[in-house]
Parts: sequence; structure tokens; C-alpha cells
Amino acid sequence: MRRKLRLLSTLQKIDLDLDELYELRGDLPVRVEKLRAKVEMVRNSINEHEDFLKKGTADRARKEKESLALLERIEKLKDQQLQVRNNREYDALTSEIELAEKTIDEYEEEMEAFARQAEELRNELEGLDKELKELESDLEEQERQYKEVLESTADEEAELKHEREKIVKRLEASDIEAYERIRSAKGGKAVVEVRRESCSGCYNVVPPQRILEIKRDDRLFFCEHCGRILVSEDIAEDDSPVE
Repeated sequence: MRRKLRLLSTLQKIDLDLDELYELRGDLPVRVEKLRAKVEMVRNSINEHEDFLKKGTADRARKEKESLALLERIEKLKDQQLQVRNNREYDALTSEIELAEKTIDEYEEEMEAFARQAEELRNELEGLDKELKELESDLEEQERQYKEVLESTADEEAELKHEREKIVKRLEASDIEAYERIRSAKGGKAVVEVRRESCSGCYNVVPPQRILEIKRDDRLFFCEHCGRILVSEDIAEDDSPVE
């Protein structure tokens, strides 16, 4: 049991050291990810604007070409009207002319609407391009800082994780599960020592009889108030390798 208590205590020390490393990085990882997401969002918006303008320009060119063709068609139809011999043929040509003129009017309205929208989108694109440059510059700086922090702590983190893995392999799955559950619920501290007759996690008094039992290092005890695993000062202060 003493071996298990020492392993749990050592695991706690390793995790606290890792927590300090992650705290050193601060919110840089989160800020970098948020900036990346913003950059991607603005890029997508720019692409959508540009695609709309490209398709709209092509559509306008098609309508202009079709309108010219319709105008030529109207002139020919009007010439044909002068040659018809009955009202039925004249009315049919008139209907075709009116349909062509209506189509041209619709095209003109659509092209004017696109021109107005295109102007708005181009103005928006200018703002988006400016925003993108600012975001990319900010992201580059944040990534540089994050990279520096990672490089300065990479070796220590790798060593701690390696030691942690060795400890975890030597503990039972149920002990790891209990440890992780308590650590998650108690702000990272699952194993604490009894110091000055109190739990050093919640600072509530530990009964004298329970302190004596804990000092024997032969059982797993939990704080009656906070639920953390309690170990003796002897266990907590022993930094020698666990056999």
C-alpha cells in the first residue's frame, strides 16, 4: 500500500508540474485557435463575395449579349410586320416583339440590381481585405509567441509525460480512475498531505485518530470534507524513486 500511495503522490506532483507548464502558455493556444478560425471565416467570406461577383459579371455579360440579339430580332420582326397580309400574322409578330421587349426590360432591371449589389460587395471586400491582413498579422505574432513558449518547455513537458506514463502503468485502473475523477473535480489536486492536523486541500481538521492511521501508510484514506486522497507528510516529501 505504501508503494501505491507513493505512486499516487508522485503522479500528483508530475501533474502539478505539467499544469504549471500549461499555465505558462496561458491562453495563447486558445487565442491562436480563435484567430485561425476568424482568419478562415474572413477568407471564406472573401471567396464567397468574389465568386458571387464573378458569376454575376458572367451573367450580366450573357444578358447584354442576349439583349443585343433580341434588339436585332425586334427590328427584323418589325420589318416583317410591314409585309404581312392579315391581322393574325400581324398580331403574332406583335406578341413576339412585346415578349422580346419585356425580356430586355427584365434583363436591364436585373443588371441594374446586380450593379448596385456589386458596388456594395466591392466596398465590403475592401473592408474584408483590410481585416484579413490585420488578423493574419496578429495570428503570425501569436503563433510566434506560442512557438517560443512550446520550444522553451518542450523538453521538460516530454520528460514529465514520460515519467507520468511510467507511473500510470504501475497503478491499477481503478486507482487512476478515482484519481482523475477527483483531480478533475478539485481543480487539479487529487492527492494532498495532512499538514498541521488538517487536509492541505480544503484546510479542514483531520481527527487525531485518523491522522495516526494515515501515518501508517497502509490504507487509502479520503478527506471527509473534500474527498481528496490524504497521504502523510512522509509520503508527500519522499522524492526517492518508487521501487
